[in-house]
Formats: sequence, C-alpha cells, structure tokens
Amino acid sequence: MRTALVLGGSIAGLVAARVLADHADHVWIVEPDELADAPVIRRGAPHGSQAHTLLGRGRTVIDRLLPGVVRQMVREGGQLVTSGPGGAQWFLNGRAKVPVRGGSVVSVSRPFLEWHLRRRVLALPNVALVGGTAVGLTATAGRVDGALVRAPGRTDAQRHGADLVVDATGRSSRLADWLGRLGYPAPDKRRMALDLGYATCLFHREPGQRLAGHVAVYSVHTPSRARTGPSSMTPVEGNRWLTLVSGYGDRRPGRDLGGFLQRCRSDPATPLRLLPDACEPASEVYVHRFPDSVRRDFDRLDRFPAGLVAIGDAVASFNPTYGQGISVAALQAVALGEWLAEPGAVDRPAYGYFRLVRAVVDDAWDFSAAQDCYLPHVTVARPFGWRLRRGLAEAVQHATVTDEVVHRAFLEVVNLTAGPARLRRPEILWRVGAAALRRR
Repeated sequence: MRTALVLGGSIAGLVAARVLADHADHVWIVEPDELADAPVIRRGAPHGSQAHTLLGRGRTVIDRLLPGVVRQMVREGGQLVTSGPGGAQWFLNGRAKVPVRGGSVVSVSRPFLEWHLRRRVLALPNVALVGGTAVGLTATAGRVDGALVRAPGRTDAQRHGADLVVDATGRSSRLADWLGRLGYPAPDKRRMALDLGYATCLFHREPGQRLAGHVAVYSVHTPSRARTGPSSMTPVEGNRWLTLVSGYGDRRPGRDLGGFLQRCRSDPATPLRLLPDACEPASEVYVHRFPDSVRRDFDRLDRFPAGLVAIGDAVASFNPTYGQGISVAALQAVALGEWLAEPGAVDRPAYGYFRLVRAVVDDAWDFSAAQDCYLPHVTVARPFGWRLRRGLAEAVQHATVTDEVVHRAFLEVVNLTAGPARLRRPEILWRVGAAALRRR
C-alpha cells in the first residue's frame, strides 16, 4: 500500500498503526484531541481516568509489536504485580481466593499506557499524526478510497486519500451512517444493557506499601450476590493506588469523596476497608457510565466495500470491569496483520479480516456476556438452560476460592490466554464438583 489512514489515536488506533507500518509506505493517524507529550487524560477518552490493567495476552502481544515497551513502562514507574502472597489477591463475596503463583500483570494508569504506546508508534519513520475529526468516507468503484477530515476550528472537511481506512473511533463510531451514505448496509448491532457506573480515585501510596499484606486487590461477587459491581485497588506509577468502585442502576457511585470512602469501608475485602484511613486521596473522584456492551457483526454482511476495516470498540465494547478491551484490540491488530499478509487483501472486501476478528471477539464476549446475563437486573433473552448454566458459573467461581487449578483456569480465560471452553473441561468440572462437596 502507498497510504493507510487510521481514524482515532487511542490504543486500538495505535496498535493498528503499528501493524500498518509494516505494510504501507505512509500511515496517518487522524486524532481530534491535541496530544501532549505527557500522560494526561484526553477529552476523547473520558474513561481514561478509570482503572486499566494490561492483562496477560494483551501484554504479550503489545510487547511483541513494540519490543521492550512493557519493560520501559516498568522502568519508568509502572508496577509489575505478581500473583501469590504479598502480591495480587482476589476476593469473592469477601472470601480470599487461593493464590495462583507464577503470573503477573502490569499495573499502570490508562494515560501512562497510552502515552508510552503513542511515543513508540509515532517514532516509526512512516507514521505521522493528523489533527482533525473524521466526518465521513469517500469511495470509488466499490472501494473506500479515503476519509473526510475536519481540521480543528474549521467547518469544512478535507479529503485524505488512502488505500486502506481503519475505523478506530471507538464505541461511538459513525461507520454505520457512513456506510449508509455510500449505499452499503450497516452491520447488525447486538446490545446487552448493563447500566453500569464506576468511580475511580487515586490515593497516595508509600513505596513498598501493602494493605493487609497485599499490593493489589480485586473484589468481585457471584452474579446472585452482585448488588454492587466489582471493586479493585492497584498500585500505579507515581507512588499511588488507583482504586475503583462500581455499581448497577441506582447503586452507581457518584462524585462525592465521602460516598466513595464509605463504599471502600463497606467492601468485604479487608485491604479496601483499610485504605481510607491508611492513605490520603491524591485526586478527585472520576465517574464514568457504561450503559451496555455492544458488538457489531461485520462478518455477517453480504455487501461491504474494499479498502475499509474496523478495530477495537468500533467492533465490540465489553463490560470494562473484566479489563479485556485492550487485549482484544491488540489481538485484532494481529488479525489485521495476518489478513494484510494475504496477496491482494486490500483490493477485496475485508471478510477474511472480520472472520479472524470474530474469533477474538467471541472468546471475550462469550465470557463477559455469559457472566453478565446472570445479573439479576439484566433483562435479556436467557439462553436455554440458563439456570443450570448460572449454577455452574457460580460453582466455578466458588471453587476458585479453594482450588488453585480452577482459579488458574479461570484467570487464563479472563486474561484471554484460554477460551471459555477451558472451564468446561472434565478435569476442571471434576474439581469444581469436589470443591462444592467440601463447601457443603
């Protein structure tokens, strides 16, 4: 390709640009926000203030695309949190889960992560930034050949030509409207209404500080007990704790610091209860609302123009409390590279790419949506045998409290290093049954 155009400079757009740099002479990233050379919350990423963790599969892929970037983040303040005693600790309904030894996650704030990725990607000789907002597509003879971009402070739009346009504009993507203007059908959109709200506050942290012996805490509930959402407390750069509380419907947290501290004090996980009296707040309370999980089925379209793909939340946006969005975007970027390696790929509609993406999205969606559809307030068409499935899902979660093998398998699915079928293998189900008998 001569030119590739990436609409959106968030994490999905950055990893897409990195892959495109291997296949195009010039890669342009179109981004409406003015990007500072510092880790700051962007207007176009209001959820950037919330908790983000670089999980196992996403961390591996990003470090392969940008060798050494994870090590650099850790060297500059990112926290490498290991599993096991004194490291990360999971709680289920207030009960401490058996530690899983040997794993680790990189804990950083979203602005810190995005800043490091952006610096590395924009340092590539054939990648550059274009300030502006994408407002439409242009097409000729059955293929997209560019995008309309409105520069800051302007009312008119200028065409930017490209051999391939990548929509990385997020869950609010206007791609369905743009396709309609060109005479193409929009992809089917599936939704799962969650009415989730979450709040994050930073706290000062002494170097090496642990609370109740732990450096990171994840407090979750089984679906039948989920009157509030998950909570977490993780160390991030700048000697701070990044603490999250969440809730559904009228239990969503607000901006009031007193209310935030009260939620921490009432959490069943001991370290979260200790936090308000052990550490001083280092920021205001940031809130964000996540109305629903959404996925767009591009692979099911029978008509689609060549020269166009979508990536990241423009394809699927999941319940953020599972932390899978960054990993899914990274895996989609890998799928983009695999598709581009096929001779003549950009001259045909990207059905091959979207089939690869579907496999990635299915694993994350099957896990998160399966968990979410059992929440009492969620009103969706229940799958056949859903009561049995919910019972099995809760039995698996209860088994993670006492059985390290089951807990390890559960975390592999969360981290996207294994598919949901991992939890249905006979050896796992046998251990789940044994744990249920011991519990009774």
